Formats: sequence, C-alpha cells, structure tokens
Amino acid sequence: MVWPFRKKPEMETRAQDFSLEYMDLRRKGLATGANVTLSATVATAAHYWQSGFAMLDALPMPLPATTLASIGRDLCLKGESCWHIRLDGSELELMPVAYWDELGNGKYHLHIARVNSTETVKALEAEVLKLTINPDPSQPWRGRSPFAMMGLSPVLMAEIEREISVALPMAGKGLLPLPTTISPEERQKALSGLQNGSLAVIGSKADLAVHAGGDRSEIRRVELTPDLQKLALGGVTEDLHHRIMTACGIPPALLTAQGNAGAMREAYRLFALQTITPLARQILPELKKKLAVDAIGIDAMMSADVAGRARAVGVLTKDGVDLEEAMRLAGWKEAKGEHHED
Repeated sequence: MVWPFRKKPEMETRAQDFSLEYMDLRRKGLATGANVTLSATVATAAHYWQSGFAMLDALPMPLPATTLASIGRDLCLKGESCWHIRLDGSELELMPVAYWDELGNGKYHLHIARVNSTETVKALEAEVLKLTINPDPSQPWRGRSPFAMMGLSPVLMAEIEREISVALPMAGKGLLPLPTTISPEERQKALSGLQNGSLAVIGSKADLAVHAGGDRSEIRRVELTPDLQKLALGGVTEDLHHRIMTACGIPPALLTAQGNAGAMREAYRLFALQTITPLARQILPELKKKLAVDAIGIDAMMSADVAGRARAVGVLTKDGVDLEEAMRLAGWKEAKGEHHED
C-alpha cells in the first residue's frame, strides 16, 4: 500500500546550456555572447568587416562611422545587429542594444547596457532597427553569423592557440636529479644558479626513476618542454586560418605575407565587391524602411584604388569609350567632387 500523504520529492533544476569550460571561457573573454570562440583569426575577420562597414556611404542620410563599424562587427560575430531609434531634438539617434527579446506582433523588450545598470525598454517594431544576414528558414527573424555555419573550425583554431599558450610556461623546464651525497653547500650553490625556476630539482636517482621513468644508473636532465614540432601545427593553423577567412568572405590573398601588392589589390576589390556590397544590399531594405536610406555605396572604399582606376580608364578608352565617360565610369568624377545624376 502506498502512503497517500508522502511528501513529493523536490525536483532539482540544473542549467543545461552552460558547462564549466564555457563559464571559464566567458571569464577569460574567449567567448562572445554569440558563442563565437575568439582567436586571432576571428579578431582579424571582425576587424575587416567593421573597417569595411565604416567606409560605407549611406545616402541621403549619412550614418556615423562608429555606428556602421558596430553594425559590421555585430553582423560578423552574431549575424544580427539591433538598435533603438530615438529622437534627439530634431535628429534621430541610434542606441546599441546589448540583447533583446522578440515578443511577436511587432513588440520588443530591449536591454541597453549602462554603467552599473541595464536600461530595459519596451518598444514597437517601428522604433527598432534590426539588421540580419544569413537567416535560417526555420527562424527567418534571426540572423546567423558566418561562424555559425563553419562547424568546428573556429573552435579548433582557438583550441590550438590555447594549448600552445598552456605549453609555453613549461618551456625550458626539466628534471635534474641531485644525489643525496652532495653536501648542502654544493646543493645550495647549484640551486642558486638556477634562473627563473628553469629546473625542477629532485633529491636522488631513486626519485628520478619514480618521477621520470629513467634508469637508476643514469643521472641526467629530463626535459619537460613540450615538443610542438612533432605536432606540425604550422600547416594546420595556416590552413584553418585561410578557411575561416574565406568563409567570412575575406580573400586570403588580402592577408598574404609575401607582399604581393597586385594580388592584395585584386583581393581588396573582391572583398569590397563580393562581400561588403552584398551585405550592404541585404541590410538596405531595413535601413530604407526605418531611416530613409536610399542607397549604400562603396565609393569611399574604392576611391583609394588609383592604380585600378587608371587601368580601368585605359582599358575603356582603348575599347573606344570617350575619356570623360571612361573617367565617370571609373569613379574619378565623383572622387573630384563632380556629381552626376542619371
């Protein structure tokens, strides 16, 4: 018979989304809010995105370069960027939103970070600028960063960097047995000669056999420095770096260490035309709807490419295009301040 008044056991609730490793990474700043494991490669990709967005031209209403750079960084790391549209006198002001809750039917709960506090705002869709890229068909209201579609490549790169950093403190360290027959004065003299704890000293040949697995008849130094050359990390890390950069739309030739200026110029044009421009077109409808931005141009990015424009003008004029028309097509008219309406 079951006792009807038995107290129901309390249910223990545990968080399933946070592990000790994840919390450790967050404390060390190795993970962002979008669960992107940070590394030098990820930082490089974010730098190129935010720098490219900072040079965009929003017309007819220009946006601050800091705002455009923040949008580029958010899209790179999180795939979405959210801003609260406010009115400051007669001008619109965009406030960055740290995180937000979408309640449906055009209603939002926005959380804006302040010093020692967080401002929570209830807002409607018309006063929220929400920019997304790479939306998932199952959740079209949410964006996805390029890192969300890379699998374990960013994680592997960060793990390699972390393992190397953990191994470096052991560099130069070893085990040096000192037999017990050595006098205390000689022992102290040997210990005083050690610099920065580069040697771990044990007392006898028996200790060497126990701790280092060596023969008791041997008295020799046992190196504790990890042998990273056997891992052949050079080729692996370089390949991972190129794969991550390519997945972010950044041609590896743009980061070449060979100093090939021609290849870097072509990679820069490819980055501007095939990465920044499509991203700008994806966010243009939202900017046009909320901020009355009619167009986003990359003229500022391309204006510094004097050599490329000169070659373009030469090719056009060689094919029979009028010089003035060729200069207009190459963008030199706009660079000189002469604006033409189509």
